[in-house]
Amino acid sequence: MFRVRAIQVENGDSLLISYGQDEQPFHMLVDGGPSGSSKTLLCVLKSVLKSEGVDGQLWLEALVVTHYDLDHIQGVIELLNNTPPWLQIREVWFNGYHHHHTPSDLLGPREGDALSKLIRSRKLAWNAAYRKQENDKDGGAILQSSHAVSLRGGLDVRVLSPDQDGLTALARHWTNPVLPPPEPESAPGDLLGRGDTWPPKNFFFNGGATFVSDTSVPNRSSIALLLTFDKKRVLLAADAFCDVIKRGLAIHLPNQEPIDLLKVSHHGSKGNTDKSLVDVLRCKKYLISTSGKTHKHPDHALIERLVAPRNEPEIIFNYAQGWPGEWQNILTNWPSFKVRYPEGGNKFVDVSL
Repeated sequence: MFRVRAIQVENGDSLLISYGQDEQPFHMLVDGGPSGSSKTLLCVLKSVLKSEGVDGQLWLEALVVTHYDLDHIQGVIELLNNTPPWLQIREVWFNGYHHHHTPSDLLGPREGDALSKLIRSRKLAWNAAYRKQENDKDGGAILQSSHAVSLRGGLDVRVLSPDQDGLTALARHWTNPVLPPPEPESAPGDLLGRGDTWPPKNFFFNGGATFVSDTSVPNRSSIALLLTFDKKRVLLAADAFCDVIKRGLAIHLPNQEPIDLLKVSHHGSKGNTDKSLVDVLRCKKYLISTSGKTHKHPDHALIERLVAPRNEPEIIFNYAQGWPGEWQNILTNWPSFKVRYPEGGNKFVDVSL
């Protein structure tokens, strides 16, 4: 088994990765969506517990928080504030304040944002797989390198983003160790695709416009992971920058082996996935996590870039309603592609590899 469930957490991300034997697989949770997501998240986890739990408990090999944007982190804070006894967490992966700053910048081990305090108060293993020294209780920074981690059950994990420049930029931005900086104001509407209307205009091979990269400092610090199990590869791009991901891929896949599933960066924003990344990935399955309510994601230009290779890709959404649901309508003058949505009233879309 190697599967990804993209849970419905409105405009945010929450992904449950399961791998191993069908009867008793291993699990990893990546992000928890915005505030108010924990109820849905726990409902999904409890359903997994019934069929895949061990001795009445569900173990997460890693709980990954990709970056501190509210639509990724708040649901995790809610989950850790009210963790049910049947949910066990072996390790948390999250780049906290002290992972971005030099020791002289730190005010002491008790300083930290809400998530950092929860990790410490619950005595959870923190970035343990990235420790530089055995007695480093808060682990090392998670960043792009040639290092690979193997989790129990045989899932290989490689970090594609952030790079050191991304962590350095965040350190300049995150100046108060007690509180992460506020989310930046939204980019102009046309950059985020809010000017898109339905139906899309005629197909443009390059997405209809010159690529303009995301400039968000938090997104630049996103943890993007390349997961490999049973010769299948999944790229979880969080909200990361495509240039950083391409440099990470060059380290770990120098022969440009194809990716079997891409969780598209930044909910399908056209500022995080360019044509050259799509070409490098040679992927035919794309997963987009968003309700589309806040930013009208995915952008038309992003979908154009995914279908431009004309290899009839499958685009998988975790919401069938609203803006994502429009893509099931047949488009004239566009390359052929398939769409898939959640089935049977599920609060997630399930992708098996």
